[in-house]
Amino acid sequence: MAEADLSFPLFHQQPRPGWQTVKDERLFANPHISVDRVEVLTPHRSQQPVPWLVVKRKAAVAIAPVTASGDFVMIPQERIPVAQECLEFPAGQIDCAVEDVTCQTVIDTALRELAEETGYALAPGGRLEPLGWFLPSQGFTDEHVYLFKAEPVGVVSQPSPDGNEHISPARLVSPGELRRRIAASEITTALTLALYARMAAKGSI
Repeated sequence: MAEADLSFPLFHQQPRPGWQTVKDERLFANPHISVDRVEVLTPHRSQQPVPWLVVKRKAAVAIAPVTASGDFVMIPQERIPVAQECLEFPAGQIDCAVEDVTCQTVIDTALRELAEETGYALAPGGRLEPLGWFLPSQGFTDEHVYLFKAEPVGVVSQPSPDGNEHISPARLVSPGELRRRIAASEITTALTLALYARMAAKGSI
């Protein structure tokens, strides 16, 4: 398991000088997303409110699992909006309101998604390393994704993805193959690219 006292900065969308929402109308909502029509004054557009559609989503996690031999564990997952199976790192939403997210709920979600989607878990003495967060599509959504590296991991069970998901068996991908696939645009999902970029920036890949 991850260290009980593992802590890291959390994303907080706080009021900032010069930003003021003058109108916020809820157009649609379900358990996963909501769509708001807003009008906002910004630091450089302070005279006339800017109209915008904002999709609000729960926070999420994405995990780069690494085996003792140095291979990454990745999953081929069917993605309906783009009508293709994408090779990506395991990920999932944190099942609580954004304002209720804590370090522990983020950790618990990361470990659960890792096991459910891949069948892997941290090996004894393994470490869940926080890699910050990223904004997957800040032009239309406030969604933010917490990034982790889990090392080493090993198989502990059969995957048990959500009933609405179709995930093919996990694949082991070497760092060299991952780099090649990204360069060739064979891996294109934002969370996978963000994890690779963050690990590269930290010198761990």
